[in-house]
This record gives sequence, C-alpha cells and structure tokens, in this order.
Amino acid sequence: MSGLISVIVTTYNRPAALRAVLDGLGAQQDRGFEVLVADDGSRDDTRALVEAQAHTAPVPIRHVWQEDRGFRAGAARNRAA
Repeated sequence: MSGLISVIVTTYNRPAALRAVLDGLGAQQDRGFEVLVADDGSRDDTRALVEAQAHTAPVPIRHVWQEDRGFRAGAARNRAA
C-alpha cells in the first residue's frame, strides 16, 4: 500500500473558488496526496482551469466530470472516489 491520500474537491461553475482551493493544496509541505476534482457538470472554463493547474501543480490533479443534470454533488463525489 502506497500511503497516498486522495483529496476530493467538489465543484460547480466556480473556477475562482476552485483555483483558490487548488493553490492552497499545492502550497502544502506534505506532498503525499492527489487531488480529484469532482465536477458536477461545470462549463468548459472549469475544465481549462483544472488542466492548467494539473500541468504545474506539485501533486497529481485529476478532473472527474459528470453531465449537468441538476444538483448531484454526492454523485460527483462518488464518481471521483
């Protein structure tokens, strides 16, 4: 077992808030984690942000997107897990 921790961040059309969260996670001294962005159907600007952050972040970042069919944050988190 590797000991890697997965941090799941749920988002929906709030790229500025997501950027702040990703920047904060990237500033951590302990790098033994990955970030899974559980996206509940955001617009393309959120996808672009996650892709850009993934290229420069000191930890792995993955974008897990689902179609926007109303508020389904729980389903988005489950998909990421």
